[in-house]
Amino acid sequence: MKFTKPLLNATFLITSAPDWPSILFETDAAGSHTWDWSIDWGGFKQSGKATTINNKWDAKTIITNFGGTLTVKASANKVTASISVIIKGTNPSELEVIRYLSTKPNSNGFDKLIKHETKFTHFKNNEPITSFDKGYGICQLTNPLPTFDQIWNWKRNVDGGLILFGAKRAIALKYLSQFKRSYTPKQLMYETVCRWNGGHYHEWDIKSGAWIRNAIILCDTQTGNIGWNLTDVENKGKTETDLHKRDKDSYKTTIKTHWNYYGICYADKILA
Repeated sequence: MKFTKPLLNATFLITSAPDWPSILFETDAAGSHTWDWSIDWGGFKQSGKATTINNKWDAKTIITNFGGTLTVKASANKVTASISVIIKGTNPSELEVIRYLSTKPNSNGFDKLIKHETKFTHFKNNEPITSFDKGYGICQLTNPLPTFDQIWNWKRNVDGGLILFGAKRAIALKYLSQFKRSYTPKQLMYETVCRWNGGHYHEWDIKSGAWIRNAIILCDTQTGNIGWNLTDVENKGKTETDLHKRDKDSYKTTIKTHWNYYGICYADKILA
């Protein structure tokens, strides 16, 4: 027995929609077939079995939402044959992502976060982007570890990101509304985006009876989320230019002395 379709190591592309391709497997044997399949990429794997009454089988249904190397072993009349093909992805456009987000509740501001994190990119060299800390895809899902389908289907990756964003939004809501204090939609957005990166954005100002930006954090506007706590005696009385000149070389080594990563600076950078 041998495979007549597809070609060994043929590449099939997922569209930007995303839609998965039909992949027709066919052998030169007669009669009913059993198809044992597995698809794997980067330590993630999905496997199963299918049967047909003839020598043809379309793998589209089983590969949908997955990508990587698909290996299929066909069995018929007590003989077998195996073959592997490659499934790769296509990046969505910025417009496709924004249109998808427009269908999701409480997603205001999330497009700016995605643009900052990945510039609406889900794939590099047609495979899911992966950061040094195992952040996957367009939303850089890290913790909890994303599922195989969230890694390959950018819409499911966005859905996973929105779940996390919603959790941060709920925390922000609870924080801003404590003691029945009032807040604006803009303050809620800043508080939510800040908490995506860590920490809180606002402090309650007793004098004005309103939420204000935490004034003790000065941000390095030349970076994404680096800043300085102005209560640190080494930072007092210095300008952003002074502090940037002093610390910029240590950013590359992440040796934090009198600077740190702040969600406040992250929110300022993204939403300004």
